[in-house]
Amino acid sequence: MASSSSSSSSSSSLYDESGRVVEFLAANNFIKALEVAKSLVSGHPDSALANALTALTLTKISLRDSNVVRRREYIASALGFSKTALALSPKSIAFGFLNAKIHLANAHDDAAIQECESAMSIEDPRDPWLDYLGIINEGYDPRESSKESRIERVRTELRKLLVKAKRYKFKRLVEDHSLAEISKEFQALQDRKEEIQTRFDRERQSFEKMETPSPSTSTRQLKKVLSNVDMITRARDYWNNVMSLEKKKDFLSVRIEKFFHKNKSMGVKAKEVLAEAVEYAKEIKSWKFSTCCCCGQRFSDEELNLEHMKSAHLGTLSEELQSVVPKTVPISEIEIGDWRPVNVVAAAKLIEDLSRNDSGNKGQDEGKSQDLKLENLPHCSDINRGMLIKSIWALLQLFIEIECFAPSHFYMLLDLTLEMLKNQIPETLLNQRWMKKTLVSVWFLDEPELESVQEFLIEELGISCGLQGLYTSCHRDKARRDLTITHESIVFRDDDLSHLIPLLDETSEIASRSVDDMMNVGQEYRDNIVQWLFTCEQPIGEKLNEWEKYREASRSLGMELFKIIETEFHRLQNMCERKSKYLKHKKLWLDTEGICMEEDKRRKEISGNQQSYRSLLLKRQKDIEEEKSIDEMGSMELDIIESILKKAQADNDIKMLFQMHIDQMGGKCFKSDATILATNAAMQQTWNKLKMATSYDYRSIVVPLLKTFMRAQLEDMVDKYATEKSNAEIEVLLSKLDLNAKNNTGRGGDDARQGQGKSKNKKKKKDHRKAKEFKATGGSEDQQGNVEQTSVPAAHGKDHPLNPEVVGPVTTDELEQEERELTSKAEEECRVEEHRRMLARHLEYQRQIENEAKQKRLAEIDKA
Repeated sequence: MASSSSSSSSSSSLYDESGRVVEFLAANNFIKALEVAKSLVSGHPDSALANALTALTLTKISLRDSNVVRRREYIASALGFSKTALALSPKSIAFGFLNAKIHLANAHDDAAIQECESAMSIEDPRDPWLDYLGIINEGYDPRESSKESRIERVRTELRKLLVKAKRYKFKRLVEDHSLAEISKEFQALQDRKEEIQTRFDRERQSFEKMETPSPSTSTRQLKKVLSNVDMITRARDYWNNVMSLEKKKDFLSVRIEKFFHKNKSMGVKAKEVLAEAVEYAKEIKSWKFSTCCCCGQRFSDEELNLEHMKSAHLGTLSEELQSVVPKTVPISEIEIGDWRPVNVVAAAKLIEDLSRNDSGNKGQDEGKSQDLKLENLPHCSDINRGMLIKSIWALLQLFIEIECFAPSHFYMLLDLTLEMLKNQIPETLLNQRWMKKTLVSVWFLDEPELESVQEFLIEELGISCGLQGLYTSCHRDKARRDLTITHESIVFRDDDLSHLIPLLDETSEIASRSVDDMMNVGQEYRDNIVQWLFTCEQPIGEKLNEWEKYREASRSLGMELFKIIETEFHRLQNMCERKSKYLKHKKLWLDTEGICMEEDKRRKEISGNQQSYRSLLLKRQKDIEEEKSIDEMGSMELDIIESILKKAQADNDIKMLFQMHIDQMGGKCFKSDATILATNAAMQQTWNKLKMATSYDYRSIVVPLLKTFMRAQLEDMVDKYATEKSNAEIEVLLSKLDLNAKNNTGRGGDDARQGQGKSKNKKKKKDHRKAKEFKATGGSEDQQGNVEQTSVPAAHGKDHPLNPEVVGPVTTDELEQEERELTSKAEEECRVEEHRRMLARHLEYQRQIENEAKQKRLAEIDKA
C-alpha cells in the first residue's frame, strides 16, 4: 500500500515538474527550463518524458545561440537525451518525431530520414497526448481531438519532416559556399549591363529620333510642317499633275557626282562622310558595318567583328577546359506528355493487371511486358498538385530556353524525385523503366513533395545561380531586339554604281524586285515621295553632329561592355578549372572504390582468403609511394587514401565514405555546371549587347543627306515651274491688253475724223456768218469773194500752186489730228503699264496674305 502511494506521488511529481518545464519554455526562459529539466531527468533517469523534455529544451537553446561551437554541443547533448527517450518508449510516435527533428538540426539528413520512416511505420503507436505533443509540436492542443486523430496528425507532421529532410539532403549535397561571392559578382554585372543598356538606348533614341518629343520639340516640328504647307501642296501637285514619267525616273535616280558637287547644303564634313559611305557601299554591297571597340577595325559583318574581338583581344578556352563545359538538355526531354498529376492508386492497379495478364507469356522480357505506356497513365483532377506540376514544368522550360539546364541538373532532379517517391508508392511503379529515365516521376508526387521539388529548383538554380534573373534580363533584351529600327533604304542603280535610288521601305515585296521594276512600278506613281521628302526636316549640320556623337558614345559603351566580357570570361575559365578539378577527384574516388569492388567480386566467386578494404588501400598506397616520380593525379590519389584510412576502419564505413565523397563531387558539379552555363549565357547576352553597340548603318546619315538634296532639287523645279507658269499667264494677260488697246485705238481715229468734220462744218458756219456780217456792213462783192476763197481752198495743180497763206489753216488741222493720235497711243501705253503694275501689286498682295495667314497660324501655335 505504501509502495503504491509512493509510486503515485512520484508520478505526480514527474508531471508537475514537466509542467514547470513547459511553462518556462513557453515564457522563453530557457535557462530556468533547462535547470528544471536536468533536475527532472536526474530524479527520473528512466523517464522517457523527462529525457524528451530535456532534449527539447537543449534543442530550443541551440537554435538561439550564435556561437557555432556551443550550438553543436547543445545539439549533440539533445540528441543523446532524445535517443534515450525513444529507447525507453519505442512505441512513442511523438518521441520518434522529436528524435528525427534533432537529427535534421544536426545536419544528419540520412539519420533524420531513417527516424521519420521508422516512426511512421510504428504499429499501434502510443497516444501522443501522453508524450506532451502540444509542446513537441507547438501550436497544437492534443486535447481537442481523439487518439486516432492525434496519431494521424503526428504522422502528417512526420511526412512533412521527411520531405524536408530529403530536400535538405540534396540541398546540402549541392551546396557550395565558395560560390556565394561569385553569385554576388554575377548579379552586380547583370545590373551593370542593364545600366549600360539604358544609356545606349538613350543615345540611340536620341540619334534615331525615336523618343517621344517634348512640347517644345513638337512645336518646332509643327512649325516646320506648317511653314512647308504651301511648298508641299505645290510640290505634290507638280509631282502628280506636271512631271512626266521620264522626269520622275530621272529625279529618283540621283547622280552621285551631281550629289557631291552641286549640293549647296552639304559642307566639307558632310562630303567626307558621304564619300566614306558610298565608297564602302560600292565595295561591300551593303550600307551596314561594324567596328571593333578596341582597335577601330571595320567589318562588313557583325559576327566577323565579334570573332575578331574574341581572337585578337580576348582569347578562348583551352581544349581541356572547353571539354568540361556541359551540354544543355534539349526541350524534348521534358516534352514527354501531359504534365498533370497521376492517380497513383489507379496506376498501381493498372500495373498489377498488366503483370497478371502477362504472367503466362514466355519468351518475353519480364520487365518489358510489365511496362505501362505513358499515354495510358490515369490522370486525376487534383487542382493543387496540377498547379505545382505546371509550375515545375514552367521552371524547366525557363532554364532550357536560356540554355542553362545541364544533364547534371536533370539527373539530380530525377534522383530527388525518386527519393521523394521511395516508400510512398508501390515498388511496381518505381521499377518502371520510364520512371528512372524520364521526369514522369514528377507526376506521381504528392503536394508536399511537389512543393519541395519546386523550392529546390527555385533556390538552387533560379536564385543561387541567378538563372531567374538572367532569364528576365534576356527576355527584356529580346523585346528590345523586336523593336529594331528599320532604316529607309537607298540602292545603286543596276546598270552602274554612279546613281543612287531612294526606297521608302525594305519590304520583302519591294526587295525582291529589280531597281528598274521599283522605279517603273512603284515610285513614280506614289505621291508619298513628296511627303517623305518634307517629313522630319532636320539641319544637316545637326544630323552630322548627332552621327559623330552617337558613334563616339557607342564606342565608349562598347568598351565598357567588353570589360564586362573580360570579367565574365575569367569567371568562366575559373569555373571550368574548378569543375575539371572536381571531375579528377571524382574519377580518383571511383577508381579507388573500384579496387574494393573488385574484392567484392572475388568474394562472390571464391570463398575464403578475403582481404579487407583497408588492407587493399594500404597496398595501393605503398605502390604509389614506391613510384620514382609521382604526378599530380598520383598525389591526389594518395591524399584520398590517407583520408579514408584516417576516418574508417570497417568495410561498411569505407563504403559509406566512397558514396559520400562521390555524391559530394556530383553535387559540386551540379552548381559548377549551373554557374558555367549561366556565365556562358550571360557572356552571349553581353556579346549581343556589344554587337548592337558597335553596329552602324550608313543609311542613317546618307538618307538625310540625299533627302535634303532631292528636296532642294524638287523645290527648285517647283519654283521654276511656278515662275514659268506665272510669266506665261502674264504674257497671256498682256496679249489680251494689247488686243484691247488696238481695238480702242481704231475707235479713237474714227472719232478724230468725225471731230474734224464737225470742226470744218463749224468753221464753215462761222465763215458764213462772218460773210453775212461783212455784207451787211457794206463790204464789196470782191471782198466777199475773197472771204469765200479764204474759206474754201483751191484745187491743187500746176496751174494752181499752193499758197502758204491760203493752205495754212488746213495744215494746222492735220497736225492737230496727228498730235491727237500720238497722245492717244501714249495714253494706251500708260494704261498697259498701269495694268502691269496692278498685276504685280496683285500678286505681291496675294503672297502677303498667304504669309500673314502662315504667321497667324504660327502665332496661334506659340500661344497654345
